[in-house]
Formats: sequence, structure tokens, C-alpha cells
Amino acid sequence: MNLTPAIKAAFNGRTVLLTGAGSGIGKALARYLVEAGAKVHGADRDGPVLEAFAAELKGPGTLIPRVLDVTDREDYGLWVTGCFAEGPVDFLFNNAGVTLLGDADRVPFERWKWLLDINLMGVINGILHVYPRMVEQRSGHIISTGSVAGVTGYATAAAYTTAKGAVIGMSTSLAAEAKAYGVKIAVACPGYVNSNIFSQDRIIGADAGAVVKDLPAPMMSPEEAAWRYLKGVVSGKTVIVFPANAKLLWLLATWTPFLLGPIQKRLQRKFSR
Repeated sequence: MNLTPAIKAAFNGRTVLLTGAGSGIGKALARYLVEAGAKVHGADRDGPVLEAFAAELKGPGTLIPRVLDVTDREDYGLWVTGCFAEGPVDFLFNNAGVTLLGDADRVPFERWKWLLDINLMGVINGILHVYPRMVEQRSGHIISTGSVAGVTGYATAAAYTTAKGAVIGMSTSLAAEAKAYGVKIAVACPGYVNSNIFSQDRIIGADAGAVVKDLPAPMMSPEEAAWRYLKGVVSGKTVIVFPANAKLLWLLATWTPFLLGPIQKRLQRKFSR
């Protein structure tokens, strides 16, 4: 998808930190940001994949790859310190995340902890390392990747929605106080994205193919999701929900949650015992 003039203007010449830059939405965000002219410090756990991706990108911006596990608080801090040493950082995209599906009573504690460490504590690591520096420079924009499921709930995704609901709550609270320091905070809440989120190793008690066939809404490509993500950031929204079917689900969950009952049953039926 072609970048809008507003997106190009917002990111041209800017410095961006981006986690989860090697796959899915993060990879598409990195491509668009480089196309817009940003200097992107992109982090991902998969170093070879990220480095190969960085080598294939063509400017006017650049992607500077960095191997990083967002759960490693100390290494995260070293990365952030090095980036700020080069000058002010304009944006942090707290994007790294994983998924996990399965009835809550069948998901072991270790898998809950694995997901929460990445999807919640990884985001908090980004906030705690970057936000104080942005407060000091009196500028900056932090955007975390949530999910519409963090508001609607998602049968068979209790761990995932726990993390995403917390990210949404944290972001809206932080947005209210960050205004006083010239810092913007936002959370992006996409619907279904076709980014390998339904791989078999992330599903307990059901077949991945059957789960995908039974989704209640079509999946977006990572490229479409990233484009809508950036469009929302540029618009200045605190909560960025997309596409239209995700907005509808959000409204139903807020005002008439009982209407989501049939959808929740549909999500769970492939996991029935």
C-alpha cells in the first residue's frame, strides 16, 4: 500500500525504536518507516532474519538491526542507551509479541509466564527505559501494540487477552499523565492479522488449520495492518482500532457484550473435549 503524504512527513528524518521488527506487523512497519525516510533501530530475537531483511531494504531511511529479547531488561537498557547516545529518539513502537491459544485449564503455568513476559513485561521494559528519557527531552511518541481482543475477550486466549488488556489500560493511563511532559502515548488494537499467529506450536488442544477456518472475521495482511497502524499514529489517536470489523466488535463488547456470545462459542468449538 502506498504511504500517504502525512505518514511520510511524520516519519521522514525521525529516529524510531521498533521491537519485533523481523516478522509480521513489525516487519511491515519497518519497511514503511524506511520508505518514509526514518532511521529505524529495529530489534528482534531472530538476528539472521532481521539482518537479511535490513540488507534488502532500500532508503531513503535505514534499518539498523539489533538482536534483542525484550524480556531481558538489562540488554534492553543497553540498546536504548546506545540509541539515545546518538541523539533524541522520536518514536518507540512497542510491538514485539506472541500468541497462545488453548482452554485456560490446559495451558501450563510456564506457557502463561512465557507469553506474559514477552507481551506485557516486554512492553513495560520499553516504557521504563524510554519514557523517562522522553520526559527529559520533553518530546516523543510511544505506541504499544495491543489487540481488540484485550477489550472483547477471546475464548481460548485467556493469557493473550490478559496481556493485551493490561497494555491497553497502561497506555490509556500513561497517555493521561504524559501530556504534561510533551510526550504522546498510544495503543494500536488490530483485529485478525495473518502473521503466523496461528502456528501449531502456539495452539494447545486443536488443529491450527481448523482454527483458522473458523475465525469469525477475515485476516488482514501485515502490510495492511501496518499501514492502518501508521495512519492512526499520524492522526494523533490514543487508541487506534482497525479494521471496521474490529471497531464493531469493540463497540459490541462495550455496550452489548451479550451479543458476542455466539462468536465466543464459535472460537471455542474447535477446542471442545
